[in-house]
Amino acid sequence: MKKNIKTLYTATAVATLLMAAKTQTAQAATSDAETKTNSETTTATGATTTTPAQVTKETAQADVNKAQEVVNDQQAEANGAQKAVDTANQKVKDAQAKVDSTKATLDEATKAKQEATQENIDKTKSDISQAESDVTSKQNEASQAESNVNTKQSAVTQAQSDVNTSKAKVDQATADVNAKQASVDNAQKVLDGTDAEQIRKNADDAQKAVDSDKANVQVKTTDATNKATAVSEAQKAVDTAQTAAQTAKTNADTTSQKLAEAQSAVNDAQTKVNSINDQINSVNRIEMPKGYVNAKDNIAELGKQGLAMNKYKDDEKAKQEKIELAVDPADNVKSLVRLTADQQKEITLWTAGILNDIRKQLGLPNRIVVTNKSLEFAKYIADNSTIAGLEHDDKALQDVNKAVLQARIQAESIGFGGAQPTMNDLQESVYYLMLQMLFDDAYSNWGHAMQISGMDFHGVKDEYFGIGIRPQNNIIGFETFYPEDPAKADEGGRLTIPSVDTTELQAELTTAQSDLNTKSNALTSAKSANDEAQSALTTANNNLATAQTNLTNAQKAKTQADSDLETAKTQLTTDEAKLASAQEAVQALSADLATKQANLQSAKDALEESKKNLASAESDLTAKQNALTEAENELKSAQDALTSAKQAVSDAQAKVDSLKAKLDSLTNAEPNYEAAKTAYDKAVSDLETAQNNLKSAENVNDEAQAKLDSAKSELAKAQAVLDKILEKERAEEALKNAEEEAKEAAVKRAQATHFYQTGSKLFDAQGKEVTGYVVKDNQVYDAKGNLVGVVSKKVMTRELHRALVKANTLPQTGNESTALAGLGVALIGLGSMLGVAKRKRQ
Repeated sequence: MKKNIKTLYTATAVATLLMAAKTQTAQAATSDAETKTNSETTTATGATTTTPAQVTKETAQADVNKAQEVVNDQQAEANGAQKAVDTANQKVKDAQAKVDSTKATLDEATKAKQEATQENIDKTKSDISQAESDVTSKQNEASQAESNVNTKQSAVTQAQSDVNTSKAKVDQATADVNAKQASVDNAQKVLDGTDAEQIRKNADDAQKAVDSDKANVQVKTTDATNKATAVSEAQKAVDTAQTAAQTAKTNADTTSQKLAEAQSAVNDAQTKVNSINDQINSVNRIEMPKGYVNAKDNIAELGKQGLAMNKYKDDEKAKQEKIELAVDPADNVKSLVRLTADQQKEITLWTAGILNDIRKQLGLPNRIVVTNKSLEFAKYIADNSTIAGLEHDDKALQDVNKAVLQARIQAESIGFGGAQPTMNDLQESVYYLMLQMLFDDAYSNWGHAMQISGMDFHGVKDEYFGIGIRPQNNIIGFETFYPEDPAKADEGGRLTIPSVDTTELQAELTTAQSDLNTKSNALTSAKSANDEAQSALTTANNNLATAQTNLTNAQKAKTQADSDLETAKTQLTTDEAKLASAQEAVQALSADLATKQANLQSAKDALEESKKNLASAESDLTAKQNALTEAENELKSAQDALTSAKQAVSDAQAKVDSLKAKLDSLTNAEPNYEAAKTAYDKAVSDLETAQNNLKSAENVNDEAQAKLDSAKSELAKAQAVLDKILEKERAEEALKNAEEEAKEAAVKRAQATHFYQTGSKLFDAQGKEVTGYVVKDNQVYDAKGNLVGVVSKKVMTRELHRALVKANTLPQTGNESTALAGLGVALIGLGSMLGVAKRKRQ
């Protein structure tokens, strides 16, 4: 994005600006802008073009700083461009997946469409009728099979009962055979005249057994009677439980119906809440971080907050509004946006609503205004821009003042919008361009943010606004201006800008939410009542199940008691037979031989008869057991047939369902195909758009990377110049330090080198007169001005003393004579001292 502002101003300068007949053009700083001044030209890297002789350390450092700023800006732009490529690439992948899925659906819909002839539809309807008839037939067969199972079950029950009866007869016949065998044995013993006492004992034992059997029969009879009573009571409990379960089911059905009604009411209320929420959620606004309007040092941090706080909300209605895309001759791909006049108005008003809300949040008094002229103003700039890249077209920005109307104040921010096939896509693109301008604009010194937020125009009440899209490259221009003649700009009236204030919708939402809460509470009550009813039904069903189990157990107990009673009765009969036989044996003990023999034969005859009866009973039991087995087999076959019949019903119903689905597919083949085709076409279009956007993003990224490489190269050049200057400075500093050190050493040497001056003559320490030296402030300099020694008043050598004495023999006049006189005194004193010393040494 870049920004071109014809005049940047503050509130204090507004009056002057508004009175000016025409303003000068000033372009906000951008990462790749070229800014011209009277004295120098700044290139895209920011490095000042000068001759090497003109380069100073300060100039070189400034060039490096400028170049580094450009590198930083280009790095940020390159990072953003790479991120855009990554995002675009992911969108291509997502779009391709969508194409694949919609293609599969379209293939199925195409096949259905091809099969959707009237003949196939009629045949399918006929097949459905036949299949439904088949279901009815199979259901009848299943009912018959179930009835047959019940019949066979009854036959098995009867056969089991017959087996039980036959078995009881076998048991009784067996007992009779045993009794008859005992009679034969007793008759034989009587005939033989043996075991008389045992025979009498057997009779006594048999009587005791009969007595015990009778008592047992009485007990078993009582038990069987009690078990029958228990069955009756259990049956009553089952009847009662069944009534309670039916009542509980009726109550549960009622509460379930009320719950369904309450749930439906909640669903309707929730739908209304969702609808209002959808409306609210489709309203896009940009929330400004607190302190943004006065931000200085922390503007970058606030920008991060702003980016994190805001996200575009999809507009479902705008998704349905198509935007025409024209073929780009550069790559023969449909990627160039062609807005209708109504669509330009729509996107401008949509954006204006957000911008006005931003100004309101920031407490600014100025507001966005949209008129037919402001739309024409923006469209003219876009249509007449001939700049290929992401640059401002100064000529179009100037020409619009003559072609449409004269602007007193004018500003433009631009950004790449890409191919947007729907209004929702365009809104999203514009939204994120605004976010970037407001919160990620450091590279242009926050110039875009000043315009978009309204802070550039805070000195006027109205900002006339329009959006235009360059037809050759989809660059979106945000145009704001204040006209020389507001009346002309307002011709046709000002357009109504939609508010992003959701206060009324929020009020509707509050009412709808309250209604939802009320119905939710009713649903909660209905659910609670239904839960209680369902719990009661569960309890009733459990009680019924328990009662039925108790009845089954009671019936089993009764069956067992009846069986035990029959066993006891059989045992009594058996023992009574044994008693009769034993008593006969006792009576036979006193009979004559012929009678005894007759009794034995009679007993044998009776035994044979009982054996025949047992054989007959066993044969009958075998027959009954065979009949039971046959009945059980028939029951198993009937149950298998019932299972098959039920499966046949299920299969027949599944066939009906499948045919109905097929009929629905055939009868709705056209709309289903159209829907699938529309979805597929949109997916393909979205894929093309995503691919175009990816290509555009890659081009932008390549350009950004190239600019970054160029900026880094310029930075390296500027740094090289600075490094050379710094290297030279270091060398000069080293030389200076060496010279100073040499000077210090010379001074030290000079301070250690003494000269003596008398009159105009100068002597060294050896008394030799020195010429060509200059004395100043008691310091001695050579002809080149180098300090070579100092003038001393102390005579340190004999040679110097002699020279001074000799020089002093020619006194001068004036001050010099006085000075020499004094000096002579000193020398004489010194000479005396030296003479004394000499004498001492001599």
